[in-house]
Amino acid sequence: MALTQTHLNTLVEAWASGTTSVTIDGKRVDYRSMRDLAAAIATTVAALGVANPLYATQAAPRTSVTKFSRG
Repeated sequence: MALTQTHLNTLVEAWASGTTSVTIDGKRVDYRSMRDLAAAIATTVAALGVANPLYATQAAPRTSVTKFSRG
């Protein structure tokens, strides 16, 4: 069975609601912990090549240069 965006959405919805059981394509999977569910999400994300929705993307750090003049 190929992983799809629908599978990822279902896993993320379960994680967001604090549920460790998921039913996909009529098959129920009970994860032992939220950590196991997060690992399944990470595996699905890697297979799909998309960003992990459990981790907020961080904006690029901003840098500034301060220039002083003694004149």
